[in-house]
Amino acid sequence: MFLHPWAIAIGVAAAALPFVVHWLTRPRPVRRPLSTLRFVREAVRQRRARYRLRDFVVLALRTAAVLLLAAAVARPLLGDRAPATEESSGGIVRVVILDASASMDAVHAGMKTFERGRSLASRKLAHEPKLKANLILAAARPRPVFTLPASNLAALREELAEAAPRPERLDVQAALNLASDMLAGAGDEDVRRELVILSDLQRSNWARADFSVLPADTKIELEALAPESPPSNLAVLRVYAAGRAEVNQEFPLQADVGNFSATPRQVLVDVTLGDATYRLEGLCPPRSVATLSTPIRPRQAGWHVGEARLVRNDDALPADDRRPCVLEVLPPPTYALLTRQGAGERPSSSYYLERALAPFDDRSPPDAAASPAEETAAPPRTRIVRMTPADLDLRALATVDLVVVDHPGRLDEATINHLAAMLRRGTGVLYVAAEPVDATNLKLLAQAAGGGLQMPVEFAPPPAGRIRRDLFLTEVGRDDGPFAIFGDQLSAAIAPLRFSGGLTSRRLESGLADDVLATFDDRTACLVRTSADAGVLAVLNADLEHSNLHRSELFVPLLDELVSDLLGGRGDSREFPAGEPLAVTLPGSAGGTHGLVVDRVRPPSGSSRDELDPAAQDVAPGELVLEGTGVVWRMPHAAPPGVYEVRRGNATVFALATGIPAEEADLSALSAEVFETRLAGDRQVRYRSALAAEDDGADRLWTWLALACAMCLLGEVAALRWFRT
Repeated sequence: MFLHPWAIAIGVAAAALPFVVHWLTRPRPVRRPLSTLRFVREAVRQRRARYRLRDFVVLALRTAAVLLLAAAVARPLLGDRAPATEESSGGIVRVVILDASASMDAVHAGMKTFERGRSLASRKLAHEPKLKANLILAAARPRPVFTLPASNLAALREELAEAAPRPERLDVQAALNLASDMLAGAGDEDVRRELVILSDLQRSNWARADFSVLPADTKIELEALAPESPPSNLAVLRVYAAGRAEVNQEFPLQADVGNFSATPRQVLVDVTLGDATYRLEGLCPPRSVATLSTPIRPRQAGWHVGEARLVRNDDALPADDRRPCVLEVLPPPTYALLTRQGAGERPSSSYYLERALAPFDDRSPPDAAASPAEETAAPPRTRIVRMTPADLDLRALATVDLVVVDHPGRLDEATINHLAAMLRRGTGVLYVAAEPVDATNLKLLAQAAGGGLQMPVEFAPPPAGRIRRDLFLTEVGRDDGPFAIFGDQLSAAIAPLRFSGGLTSRRLESGLADDVLATFDDRTACLVRTSADAGVLAVLNADLEHSNLHRSELFVPLLDELVSDLLGGRGDSREFPAGEPLAVTLPGSAGGTHGLVVDRVRPPSGSSRDELDPAAQDVAPGELVLEGTGVVWRMPHAAPPGVYEVRRGNATVFALATGIPAEEADLSALSAEVFETRLAGDRQVRYRSALAAEDDGADRLWTWLALACAMCLLGEVAALRWFRT
């Protein structure tokens, strides 16, 4: 197409000028009396062929120069261009979807992708006869300017001028569904329906898009704003503690860093937690995620908030170079041993469990004369609280980190419901199933926990007259779970083990087979571990008093690994993607909602945490609601990146961090073929690269035409000098 098509008509008319000039300036014969006429005729005959060649060359060069000049003024444009809008008696209904996710803040060729989209969206919202339009700013949820398309295009352009990318992922299908409702609401069969999508077409967001929800006659125009080759980008994706973070105990602080480029990168990450700063470094391979780690030993329990920052990094998306983080450093764990066996009853199954849970605890009271330095250097003391089901202290039970149930007898409904609520809130439960009544307790616990608990097996009492004894392990999970720590010595370690008591079991189709970690030779389950909402339930199916497990070297490390797995989530990061619905149950120690206040922890000095969304400081960080499972912190849409906390007075009860979704860091885009075939849904999808249209080569042809025009003029001068007379 041509930018100035009128110049073509003028050029064609001007191309006749050389012919007119040539006709008017042609040599005309003049009669002269001359006696030697035959000599003149001979000379004219010799030069006639040379003159004709000169005239033809000069005429061709002049005509070509005029045509080339006209073509240069017309400005021909290369590449795929939008087709002309068809006339429609019912007018045009146009919906413009502008991607406002975090990846649109990436910079390419000195311009942000969102700014390029804003410019194109402004053109699509320019005045046209019979045009009704609407603008949808799409991120985690689509935000339309108007409820329905309207002719107030000026208001749309004003809203477009104020728009900015948000630190969220793109929910493509929600935006397409909303656009479909708007286009279908036009109603008139004569109306022309148009959908214009301006996006970087990021692979992680668009891979599951479905255009079939749109009306069949919709003209879909995709404007790809990102380059075909994705720009290089490094991002901090996650900051967390590996396992349980305890005070005065060394544990690994880890950060996941994504390298979305074609070359390996040496990465430096500074993690600030409170007043301390830790440096993590390592090599991140191309197109992969590397986990950097450093050992830390916090001296103070509580909530540590801060930020992770890439050091000396220059890439396409600076917003994901920083990531808010929060870490809960816990005191030594407290276990509740729920059993009807007495503390002085030795030997007993509960006694073996108590000694294995705290193998280094000498059961002596702390030394009152010890200095603070000696207390700090001393190993942490694990606290075990014995409780009987008949006299259950619910207040004390709410503060424990793990509940161990062994020989409890028949549990009443209130106790079952309380254990189920603790599981949903994130407290782990280890149930040692030794007696027939334990099958009933486990069944009631599964029913009380609801759909969040999917047991892989159903336990049942052994048949009457059948005694379970001398059982041995045949199938053991070697690669994960508590048995993985034994490595190649596992077979030798489990060979002497013999188990007695416990329950029979049968597999359930609704459960996961991988949740059964060990199986007896009679095909019944020995060790089961399964998730229950935020918590984990583990069932050890054996009577320890009548088995030899407690006498083996396997018992203490096996139980330690199992307990660490049940406690692991408490020291992990509390991070959630910005813009997504959020519901978090506070720990039982939070109590009721009275006196609780939700607030945002202000970013440290020099932080760019709010650079994507200037209004982040004014966002309400949700509300606290008292439900059956406890106090629930709800946000319809998680607040912008930052650290948010729940306080009672000056004490922090709970904290969490929100950040840019990790998938927004990968800037690779889908190809045109994917949109035009697999995702089109029998709709006509027209793909166009906005960067190709902006490329200098697309609008550079006129310069070559002008240069060719000048060469024709120079050629004319050279021809006249060559054929001069």
